[in-house]
Amino acid sequence: MIRGKHAEKEYAKLYKNVRLPTEEEDCSEHWDLEINGVKIDVKAIKKNDENIHFVEFKNVLGKRGWLYGEADGFAFETEDYWIEVKKDDLQEFVHDKCIDKVKGWDFYEMATRPGAKDLFTKIKTIDLCYIGKMKKKV
Repeated sequence: MIRGKHAEKEYAKLYKNVRLPTEEEDCSEHWDLEINGVKIDVKAIKKNDENIHFVEFKNVLGKRGWLYGEADGFAFETEDYWIEVKKDDLQEFVHDKCIDKVKGWDFYEMATRPGAKDLFTKIKTIDLCYIGKMKKKV
C-alpha cells in the first residue's frame, strides 16, 4: 500500500492538472489520478521485479477487478520508465493471451489465492511495452 501511494505521487510529477480521487472513487472505481479528464490507475513495481506485473480480473471479494474499473488507462512502473496502456488495449491483450489457459502461476495462466475469491494473471512487462507507450521517469 505504501509503495503504491509513493508510485502514484511519482507518476503524478509527469503531469500538470492532476486530480486525486475521493476515498470513495479510489475504492469503488479503481483509479488513482485524473489527468485532463483521463482516469489512470497506477501500478507500482511488485517485489522489486520490474519484469512482471499482475492483472486483476476479480478482487479478493470476487467482485470486478481493477481491469474492469473506471480507469481509462494504466501506468505500470519500471525502474526507469512508466508504461502507459489504454484500458481497452490491455483488456484485449490479456483476454487473447489468457484464452484457453489453465489455472496456474505461469505467465498468462489464471491464478487465485487460497481463501480468496480473486482471479488474476501474471504478465511480462515487455509485452506492456508492445501495447503501450513509455515515459521516462523524472
